[in-house]
Amino acid sequence: MDDIFDFLRQRNVPEDIIEALDHEKIDRTAVLEMTDAQLSAYLPSYGDRLALMGFCRRNANSTRKETLFQRLRDKLRRKNDQEEKGESERNPPKKTRKTMRKVELGWMNYDERDGIFKQVRTKRGGGTRKIDVCKDVVKEDLIRIARGLFFPCGRNAEGGIEEFEFDLMDFKQAVVSDDTTVGELYDDTGLTLLRFYLSSQRKTDSETHQSEEQERIEHQSPPSVGSASIPETTQEVKSLVVGDTPSLGSASIPEMTQEEVIHLDLVGEDTDFEGISYIDSDLHVECDTDDSNIVYVSGTISGDVEQDLDDTLPMLQQDMPTENNPMILIIHRGQVLRQLIGHFYNDQLMNADVQIQFVLPDGTYEKGLDSGGVVRDCLSEFWGDFLEQCTTGNDLKVPFLRHDFGQMEWESVGRILAFGWERERYLPVKIAPAIIEQAAFGFTRSGVLENFLKYLPPSDRSLIDSWRSNGIEDENELIEVLSTYDCRKLPTAENANAILQELAHKTLIQEPAYVIEQWEKPLRRVKDSLKDLPAVYEALQPTAKKVLKLLHFPDTLDFSQKKIHNHLTCYVKNADTLHLCNFLRFCTGSDLFLGKTITVNFNQLQGLQRRPIAHTCGCVLQLSVHYDSYSDFSSEMNKVLKSNVWVMDIV
Repeated sequence: MDDIFDFLRQRNVPEDIIEALDHEKIDRTAVLEMTDAQLSAYLPSYGDRLALMGFCRRNANSTRKETLFQRLRDKLRRKNDQEEKGESERNPPKKTRKTMRKVELGWMNYDERDGIFKQVRTKRGGGTRKIDVCKDVVKEDLIRIARGLFFPCGRNAEGGIEEFEFDLMDFKQAVVSDDTTVGELYDDTGLTLLRFYLSSQRKTDSETHQSEEQERIEHQSPPSVGSASIPETTQEVKSLVVGDTPSLGSASIPEMTQEEVIHLDLVGEDTDFEGISYIDSDLHVECDTDDSNIVYVSGTISGDVEQDLDDTLPMLQQDMPTENNPMILIIHRGQVLRQLIGHFYNDQLMNADVQIQFVLPDGTYEKGLDSGGVVRDCLSEFWGDFLEQCTTGNDLKVPFLRHDFGQMEWESVGRILAFGWERERYLPVKIAPAIIEQAAFGFTRSGVLENFLKYLPPSDRSLIDSWRSNGIEDENELIEVLSTYDCRKLPTAENANAILQELAHKTLIQEPAYVIEQWEKPLRRVKDSLKDLPAVYEALQPTAKKVLKLLHFPDTLDFSQKKIHNHLTCYVKNADTLHLCNFLRFCTGSDLFLGKTITVNFNQLQGLQRRPIAHTCGCVLQLSVHYDSYSDFSSEMNKVLKSNVWVMDIV
C-alpha cells in the first residue's frame, strides 16, 4: 500500500487523510473496487480521486502483464523440459539401453512320410513359447533353451532327446547361421517380434534320408506307407457320408484314442477315391485305392473345435490336388469365418478343386454332396460373418483393422474374395466397389464420393445431401456430423464438395490402405473380369423381376399345382431385398443373383411333414400342393427363410 500513499503525498494530500486510508486498509485493489461516491468520503478533492484511480489502473495492468509473461515463461520452460526428457528416452546412454529382447520359440519335427518339417501342436508338447533372451545370444544358446522347453526332463511324446538331431530355423523356415545374434537379426529384419523354430529329426532318418530321396526320384513314385500303428481304445469310429450308399463292406478299422477319432465312411462302388484329401487344421486323410491303403493321421474333427490361426500347421509344401484330385475342406458351422481364413493361408488352394464338407455343432457331418451348392452356401455364410465382424458402414461397407488380423489373415480374405469370383461368380456387393477397384487396378473407376454417401447412415446422408443442394440449414448439427468423420474444416455452402471428397478418400482409400495392399495380389488375377465393376454389382443385386425369370415350372400343371405356382409368384413379387436374398440362398446356396435356374417341383407332403425343400447343388425347389391359401403359404415360407438354419441332410 506504500506506493499509493507515496503517490498521494506527492499530490500534497493531508497526512490525516492518508492515515485514515491506511487505517481502513484501502489499498490499490480496494480503490479499483470503490465507486467515486465511496472514495469521496476520504478524498474530498475530485482531482485527487481521478489521479488515484488512474494510478491504480496503470499499476494493475503492469502487474497483470507481468503475471501473463511469467506464466508464458513457465510454460516454455516445461515444454523444453519435456522435449529434453523425450530426447533422452529416445536416445538413452549406451549403457542404459535394454539388452534383453522377447522372442517366440516353436518346434517343428521332420515327417518322414511327407518329407517335410511340420509344426508340433500344443497338445503334443509343442506350440509357441515367448521368452526374454539377451541380445547377444546365438544359435547354440537358443537351441539349448528350446530343448529345455520342448523336452522337459529330456523326453516328450515323440521320444528322448538323444534320439534326435537338432537345428534352428527362423520365421521363414531357413536355417539360422551359427554366429548371428538375436540383436543382429532384429536389426536386419526390422520385425517387432522374432520367431524361431527348433527343428528335430531322428538320427536314423537323417542317415537314410538321402538314399530314400534318390530312390524316390529314380522310381518317380512315393515311398510305401506301410502299416500304421494306431493305439487301441474302446472308441467307436463314426461315419462321414460323402456319397449315396455304404459300400466298403466289413472292413476292419482299428480302434482309436479320443484325440484320434476320424469320422470316415467312403461310399459308392464307382466312386473315385484316388487322391481325395480332407483338410481340417490338424487332420489329413488320404485314400489310395491302388494300394488298398487308408492312411489315418491323428486329429479330432468332432465336437467343439476351436482353430488357432496363429498355430496352423504349414501346408505350403504338401502335394496339391488337380482337377481330378479334389481338396475337401472341413468347415464347422458357426466357425466359417475363422476356419476358411485358416485354410486359405495356403495360396495353392487358388488352383485346386476345392470342395466343402460342413460339420454340425453336435460333431456330425452334413450329408450334402458338394457340387457347387455347398461352396456357395459357405461363401454366403463367410461374407455375412465378415461384413458383420470386420466392416463398418451402412449400404456399403468398409473393412477396418483388427488387432487379431495380420498380414496372413487379410491376404487369406483376399484369396477367398478372388476364389469366390473365379469359382462361382460370387462377389460381396456390400463392400464398397472403390476398395475392390483400388486393390485390383491401383486406382478407382467408380465415384468415391458416391460410395461414401452410401457408407453413411440415412440420417447423416440426408443432412449432407441438403447441405450440397440447399446450403447450410443447421450449422451446429452439420458440424457435429462432420466431426464424427474427423473433419477439420469449417463447412460453408461453397466448400461442400471439396470437404466431402477429402472425407470420402480418407474413409475409403486411406484408412483401409493396409487391407487394400494385402488384397492386391489375389485380385490382380481376376482384374480383367472386373473392369466394369459397377455393372457387376448391379447384375448381382437380386430383384423380384430377375428372380421370377429364374423360376422354371413343369410344362403342364394341374389345378393344385397352378395354385402353388401363383402363390410362389406372388410371394416373390412382394418380397423385399432381404427376403429375396434369403430365398435365393435357400434355393441356390448364394444370397446373390448368380443366374442359376431354379427348378420348381411339387410333392404331396402335408401336415407336420409339409415344408419347402431345396437342393442347392441342382437349384431345385420342392413345394407341397397342400396349402389352403396364400397367407398359409407365405407364413410357412417366411418361417423357413427367417430361421436361417438350414441343414443339408439330402445327398
